[in-house]
Amino acid sequence: MTVKNMGLSWIVVNDLKSAIAFYTEVVGLKLMEVHEQYGWAELEGHEGGMRLGIAQYCEEAGMKAGQNAVVTLTVADLAKAKADMQKKGVKCIGDVQEVPGHVKMQTIVDADGNQFQIVELMH
Repeated sequence: MTVKNMGLSWIVVNDLKSAIAFYTEVVGLKLMEVHEQYGWAELEGHEGGMRLGIAQYCEEAGMKAGQNAVVTLTVADLAKAKADMQKKGVKCIGDVQEVPGHVKMQTIVDADGNQFQIVELMH
């Protein structure tokens, strides 16, 4: 597996709208995208750089607010990368998730229990 880049880390929050207000008004980040139907927003610095994703808590995601920051590693082919990692004994959590037209994601766990995601961008 070859990682193309690291362009996003994300956190889980209890209230998406309040978190957007906090990260824009208090922290000073710039709101770049909001997808309320998916409980998702992305922010970045006013001069660009890596993005911070914020996800509305939902039971299916398996992560609670305040537990973890999730680093995403972008790959060219998610299915191939997942298969390569599984051959090496890596544990995957759940199935591949997809936001149609945007991204495919697979949560992975390292040897210490830290979760991260491999992602394939679709745009």
